[in-house]
Amino acid sequence: MTLKNIEGIKNIIFDLGNVVIDLDIEATTQDFKFLYGPDYEEVMSDLEERNVFNKYETGSISTQTFLNELASYDDNISLIEVQNAWNAMLLDIPEENYKILTKTKENYRTFCLSNTNKLHIDFINKQLKAEKGLSNLNGFFEKVYLSHEIGKRKPNEDIFQLVLDANNLKAEETLFIDDTEKHLKAAENLGIQILHMDEDMRLSDLFD
Repeated sequence: MTLKNIEGIKNIIFDLGNVVIDLDIEATTQDFKFLYGPDYEEVMSDLEERNVFNKYETGSISTQTFLNELASYDDNISLIEVQNAWNAMLLDIPEENYKILTKTKENYRTFCLSNTNKLHIDFINKQLKAEKGLSNLNGFFEKVYLSHEIGKRKPNEDIFQLVLDANNLKAEETLFIDDTEKHLKAAENLGIQILHMDEDMRLSDLFD
């Protein structure tokens, strides 16, 4: 399985959310609006100001601390309600994507690079176990890089440089597929080829 209309690529770095796995960000937004009610905007602003989401995505705070932080604004909010709201955005990995990733790995060196967190990865792995009998995504890529495990996140350029250096990849021979423009820009600054995954695109649109 090869890329359509793109030549000279030997390596592909895949984002996870909205590239490999479908997301519904609005589902999480609506769940938190229900939990926080009229205080929603103020709560989100405070969490952003205190960098709670970024800290969790880079593994500098634990899942327990993260859940406690989000539940601390209202004594009536339970940790499980917060966890369910946080995971509400996660949908399915389309069946065709499993096949594409398996076939693509035969023709390219493939990697996954995702801003994510332990709650989301645990949810995805549980889904993989139930649907495919697999423990994680590792078998679909040469290497999986997750922000909460490596302490770096997109769009900082050092996370892309890490992938290039650790695997002896040439930037000009590497394609990065992501749905977020600022992440793509950071990769492009290092000479990596980029492909913006628009919301109406599927992986199957990119490969023969």
